Amino acid sequence: MSNPLLFAAASAASPSGSTTLIAPGAAVAAALGHLNPFWVFVLVLGFPLLMLLLGEVLRWLQRHQPAFVAPLAILRNWTLPALALYLLLVDLLARPRSAVGVRISETLVWITLILAALSLLNVILFEGAPQGSWQAKVPKLFRDLGRFLLVLIGSAIVLSSVWGADLGGFLTALGVGSLVLGLALQDSLGNIFSGVALLFEQPIGMGDWVQIGDSLGEVVEVNWRSVHLKTFNDDLRVIPNSELAKGQFINFSRPTPLHRVEVPISFSYDDPPNRVRQLLIGAALEIPAVLDTPPPDVVVVSYGDFAINYKVQVFAPDYRTGDGIQDEINRRIWYLAKRHGLTMPYPMQQEVPYESTAPTPVQQGVASLQLLKSTPGFASLSSERLEQLLADCQVLSYATHEVVVHRLMPLDGLYLILSGEAELVVPDVNGRSCSLGVLLQGECFGEKSSLLHGRIAETTVRACDDLEVLVIPAERLQEVLVESPRLASDLAEVIEIRQRAAAKVLEGGLQRRRSAATPLPQPVEGPAVDGSTSGGVQRLLG
Repeated sequence: MSNPLLFAAASAASPSGSTTLIAPGAAVAAALGHLNPFWVFVLVLGFPLLMLLLGEVLRWLQRHQPAFVAPLAILRNWTLPALALYLLLVDLLARPRSAVGVRISETLVWITLILAALSLLNVILFEGAPQGSWQAKVPKLFRDLGRFLLVLIGSAIVLSSVWGADLGGFLTALGVGSLVLGLALQDSLGNIFSGVALLFEQPIGMGDWVQIGDSLGEVVEVNWRSVHLKTFNDDLRVIPNSELAKGQFINFSRPTPLHRVEVPISFSYDDPPNRVRQLLIGAALEIPAVLDTPPPDVVVVSYGDFAINYKVQVFAPDYRTGDGIQDEINRRIWYLAKRHGLTMPYPMQQEVPYESTAPTPVQQGVASLQLLKSTPGFASLSSERLEQLLADCQVLSYATHEVVVHRLMPLDGLYLILSGEAELVVPDVNGRSCSLGVLLQGECFGEKSSLLHGRIAETTVRACDDLEVLVIPAERLQEVLVESPRLASDLAEVIEIRQRAAAKVLEGGLQRRRSAATPLPQPVEGPAVDGSTSGGVQRLLG
């Protein structure tokens, strides 16, 4: 199709009304004569230079202010080309503004300007907003809705001013259509508006542990329609926002992440409550995950039909950690009760024969007697004397990672390991815990209880796994040392060896034990103190 300007320039109306064609060269000259030199200069030179300038500004912003790249990129890549097209059609080709091409180009100019302005407004108000400011508290959903509303208003203005659309009829049709859609999608819209309310109020956030009805999990996503929970089983549970808006839910992470763990337990009426409370608090404080502040507490809940009911109350740093703390407390209570003679009674409905797989006191006594007979120093004593000694001894049980002997605390006696393993721990020059090694079955610790003075533990002893020890009281140990000088010599050598090992740690010679969860080092087995390689009180380090 021929250009209208060229056609107008190439044709002339005769006085009689007929059309007379003129030469093509003259038509081109006539068309160029109508061009505005200013707009020719702007389109030919101004726009390319402006594009180059904005390109350099974009490269500078990418290095120094990347947040402002998006609005400027919209201006350069979309607004300027649309504006150039509009000026070409209107100012150079003299097309009327009612032409379809001109209206399309003008619409593109206004829409891209609106998008660039909204992008710039988002950068200024919300990008990099300080934590706790009102900008940071505005949910992303509200920002999206605000941008959508502004784009809708701008589009309506463009339709009215550029295309001459009747907004009254359009709004009427939109209202009727919205009514029909609202009735058809009322459940979905209810979830959306509930989500808007939740996002504005922000009662839950990402990473919070919440319980909604029977659903318990960590919040991994909050959107317009639903809340996504990751359960303890690593399953994903989707809760519609309408359920949160209509019902109640518990947020375990607000107002602080701290979570109180309550463990119920019952003990016999024969066990004094104050003693039970003291022992349970001490056991709770030995668990690494339990917080010292707020401090653990034990309360008497009630007096039951057959026992006194207690509740151990400790604080965990967060809800997820509290689950592991509850398990650790429940396991340690059993060993605590066995070790201190506490009774955890249970109701008996009827008498039934019961055969226990646990060793009886007689069986434990036989095992302890055999251990002493195989230990140099004790082996020289008669069986009757060893039985008298065992009558005054105790067999104590400890759970994994439980502290048996605290450093710098008085020793009650000599500990012989019946089963399990124990680790010796001392602090280095920086106060960090370091492991001297692991004691096996048949070995001993607490050897300084053989001294008349200075019976203070130099190392902390921690159970590597379930541990059973035979405790020989210090007074009875003194009597045995008088009867068996060989035992005194063996214990003196053990004391000397372990003091040398502790001195190496103080000099920084041993590797630090990072935590109780770190795999234990292999036990260092040396010859027995009497020169043999099996049984007896062995040396920990050579």
